[in-house]
Parts: sequence; structure tokens; C-alpha cells
Amino acid sequence: MNPKIVMAILAFSVISIGALMAAEEVKMSPIEKVEIRSNRAIYVNGKPFFPLMAWLQSPQNFPAAKSCGMNATAGYWSRSGGTRDPKGYLDLVAEAGLYGIMPFDESLKDHPALLGYIHGDEPDLPRQVSDADVEPAAPLRINPSNPLWKMVDGDTFSWSVLDPLEGASVKIKLKEPVTVESLAVWLTVSEGLAVAKEIAFEAEGKEILRTTVAAKRGRQKFALSRPATFRELTMRILSVQPGQNVWGSFGEIEGFDKAEKNVLLSPPHQVPRAMPAKTLREFQTIKAADPSRPVFMTLTGHFHPFFKKYDDEQRKMYPEYIKATDIIGYDIYPIYGWNKPEWIHLVHEATDLLVGMAGPRPVYAWIETSKGGQWTGPLENQKEVTPTHIRAEVWMAICRGATAIGYFTHIWKPSYQQFGVPPANREALAQINAQITRLAPAILGDDPKRAVSIRGENAVKLDAMARQKDGDLYIFTVNFDEAQRKTTATIKVEGLKAGTEIAVVDEGRTIRSDEGSFSDTFEPLAVHIYRIAISRSGLASSP
Repeated sequence: MNPKIVMAILAFSVISIGALMAAEEVKMSPIEKVEIRSNRAIYVNGKPFFPLMAWLQSPQNFPAAKSCGMNATAGYWSRSGGTRDPKGYLDLVAEAGLYGIMPFDESLKDHPALLGYIHGDEPDLPRQVSDADVEPAAPLRINPSNPLWKMVDGDTFSWSVLDPLEGASVKIKLKEPVTVESLAVWLTVSEGLAVAKEIAFEAEGKEILRTTVAAKRGRQKFALSRPATFRELTMRILSVQPGQNVWGSFGEIEGFDKAEKNVLLSPPHQVPRAMPAKTLREFQTIKAADPSRPVFMTLTGHFHPFFKKYDDEQRKMYPEYIKATDIIGYDIYPIYGWNKPEWIHLVHEATDLLVGMAGPRPVYAWIETSKGGQWTGPLENQKEVTPTHIRAEVWMAICRGATAIGYFTHIWKPSYQQFGVPPANREALAQINAQITRLAPAILGDDPKRAVSIRGENAVKLDAMARQKDGDLYIFTVNFDEAQRKTTATIKVEGLKAGTEIAVVDEGRTIRSDEGSFSDTFEPLAVHIYRIAISRSGLASSP
């Protein structure tokens, strides 16, 4: 084997073993005090602390989280015989050498492993609601995930479940009278399910149409013998073509006026799972009960206009959410969630947006760790989440101001696992987190008293964050270019003297500076960390 390859493998192995040992050796002191200081830094017992969180884990997974260099678990997992024992769970968190970020419970107050409390997940998650008033006019078993208003939502691929289908009757109540000249239905036809055969419509209690429908998909439209004006329209399913089940589903009901406008149409709109006012009340309740611990909140990424879930006016609610928490975070998974590696830059952009709204509050980002998502198609078509992706996303967030990181480790394919991180990514997490833990005092350090900037050739997207700690200037950098282009970057440092030796942290190399700047090569999604010893660089402690 090529000697250079052998040396590279040995070096990588040493780094990996060192990172794993560092993860195991980190001791978690009992928490006496949690503070938020300048630069959104979290301090525990008077020392800077960078939370590295796992989401919603059974205690059996705590050793895996710990071996990956994580130092906290967020959320609460209770599956022990159906019992609810938050304090018992947090005791196990402490035994594993972790801190816990838990839903509020009185029993947790003053627990030595309690880092903070956390709101219900993703209060801003959009859900569809409708102003349509559609109700059963005869006894029906209703499936709440397929409400009856879907019969008038305008989406001909949605449906409502009617159980039983034969004899089912639904009533549409309108705010104002309408006049229709024809009615149309969209059936759903699925193997094993009953299908409507004969239906009737009544307007204000008077039958206006009785017809037989074909067991097929698509619009089936029927002209009325004369126009009908009403505020209430009832549809009855008089007979069905039987299936293996008595229940069935129904697609859409349409009513067309003289101008061929569907006057029954009532499209749904998006509202958050919990409005900001509700989260503020919950926050105030928690803080009144225990002001000694901060409260965390995780949002979706829908504050980013890229996703178009909310319009400009609706997105004004996000500052209101932020008022209801001490520490704010979000989750965007470009590859795991959408199978789009080219969207990786969204982690950088979203962190920047949230930091801008959060003010002095700490910000965190949840980072993807593997493929295996529910919504991105068959597993064989899902793209890999690699160590390079993970490392780049982590440092995109940190360079934009995140002072905590969370990892989403759950997978659903090929089977559900809470901690479904593949071995190569576990090893990468151990290295990434060991480095962050070791450099936390610098990451959470002071703003430098000199200007620092980065620029890449050909407008490749790069970012840099500078911090000063114990006489050293640290510059944390990342290539977040979604086109994954390589570039040569120029890093400008105000007052830097030519010939200064700059250490590239954990890479075993140094760079000699020019007057006021230095250069380095950035591979796609590369991360570099630079340290300049101010006292030996010609840089004064302040320019």
C-alpha cells in the first residue's frame, strides 16, 4: 500500500480515537446555575458551555449519544409501561453523564442535571384549517385526519372518510345563499373499499338531484332541472358498490352557478399549531414556577421565505414566538427532509435570519445525521448524508451565531430507530463535537477589536466568524456554496503583519500571512479554523 495512504489512515485513526476518548472523558458537573451572557453564550456554573443535544431519546440510547460527543438530550421519552416519570428519566440522563432539556414539570426543579425546559415542539408548524361548515347529517364515524371540509377544499386529490359509506349524509352550510345550475362529484376508488353508486342532493330539505354515479375517478357533473338557491346543501349516499370494508371515502362536491363558478369552494388556509400568545402564556407560567432555568423553543424553518408556507404578513408572528422563550432554535434538514443537497445553504441563511430576530437570545440549529426519512421516497433513492455535510451544516450555523447545536438521529427506513446514525457519521460526530467542546471558550469568546472578513474567488460563498480569547484571535470559516465549488479565499485581518505564522487548528499545518491578510484553499463545504497568537503576530491587543 502507498506509504502516504497508510500514514493518512493512521492519522485519521488517531484523531478518531482521540475524539471518542474525549467524548467519554467529559465530566458533567452538577448544575447550580445557568446564565445567558454576551454573544448569546450559555454559561453553566460560571463557565462557558456549548450544548450539543440529541433529540427525544430512550435511555438505552444515552451511551450512543455520549459516544458521539453529545452532552445533552432534549425532550422527554416515556414508554415505560405507560407511566410518566420525568424525574426518573432525568435521573437516568444524569447517570449517563448528560444534561437534560425537559418539558416543564414541578418535580424537576433544582435537579442537578436540568439544563433547561423546552416548549412543545414546533409551535409554528402549519396545519390546514377551513372556514367551511360541513357536518354529518346522519351518524358517522369521522376520521379527524380527513375532515369533512375536504369535500369542498378544491383539492380533487384529497378526500373525506365516510364510515359507513352506505347511508352516509353530509350537510354543507354556507354563510350566504347561492344559486347553482349544476352539481358535480369526484369519487375516490380504492381497492377493497365501498364506492358510492346512487346519491341524492337536497337544498333546504327539498331534493334537487338524484342520480347514479359511475365507479370511476374524475369529475362527474349533472345539470339540475332548474336552478336551485340555498344556504344548506345535503348530500345522501343512497346505495353503494360494496367492498371488503363498509367504510369508504369521498373526494369533492362542486356546485356551479350560471357563470360556471364553483360557489361551494372553500379552500383551507394555514395556521400554526400553537399561536404565539399561547406559547407566551406557557413561558410565563414556567418562568413564574422556576426562573432558575432557561426555556428552549424549536421552530420549523418556515420563518425562511424560501419555503413559502407563510406570507410576509404571517411571518411577522415569529418575533412574537421569540418573546416566549429564552433560547430559540429551528430545524431544517436539506437532505434527510427533502433529498436536496443543493439546499444545504439554507442552514446558513436560516441561522442568520433567526439570529437577527433573536437579539441577545442564544440560537441553536438541529442538524441532520443520516438518510432514512419518511417523506423522501424509497430508501434506495434517498441521498446520503455524509460527514462532510454534517460538519459543514454545524459550522454554517456556528459561523452565523448559533451557540448550541442539536442532532436529529431518528430514521424510519428501512425500519424505525431513534438513533439511526451510521457508523461513519457517528465517528464524524465524535470528532466534530470533541472539537466544539474543546473550542467552546473561544467560540463563545469576545468579539475581536479588529475587522475580519473573507472573500473567495469566483463569488464562492464563504463565511467567517472571529472571536478573541486569552490573547488569541480565532477565525472560524466555512464554504457554504450550494454549487459545492472549490475556491481560494483571502482572509483579511486588520493590523496583521506580513510573515505572521497562523495555525490551522487540528490540521497540523500553518500559514504565513501577507500584510493585512492570508490565503487558503477551500474544498467544497470545507471548514477551517485559524488561530493567531496576538502577542507574537505583530497584532496589538487592540488596533
